[in-house]
Amino acid sequence: MNFHDDDNFVPGGETLAGARKRVLIGVLAERELARQNLELPGERVQEVARWFRARFDLTTRARTEAFLAHAGLTPESFTAQMRELAALDAIERHLVATIDARLPDHRRLLTIRDFLLRQEAR
Repeated sequence: MNFHDDDNFVPGGETLAGARKRVLIGVLAERELARQNLELPGERVQEVARWFRARFDLTTRARTEAFLAHAGLTPESFTAQMRELAALDAIERHLVATIDARLPDHRRLLTIRDFLLRQEAR
């Protein structure tokens, strides 16, 4: 199965809009990492790659290569994705106090579905 930019199909049950937001967050994380002059060691990228492979049972070279072929990823594009995840993790850790301060209001905003359901039940 190959995925093309013009496909409406998004693997994993995610919407295309959700996938675009995830890409945006990764881009912003990489830019913030550069803006803050924060280092992202290659070892950290490899650690994230090992986590990803373990998380999804890509525990052998053959299985990893089979997944990459299935997904249409090269080893280089896979590594770029792992770098993006590592950058996101680094920025999240760097901004943890700000994130934690804003999280309560964000969670409150997420109650909109419950609010609407309760309104409909009346």
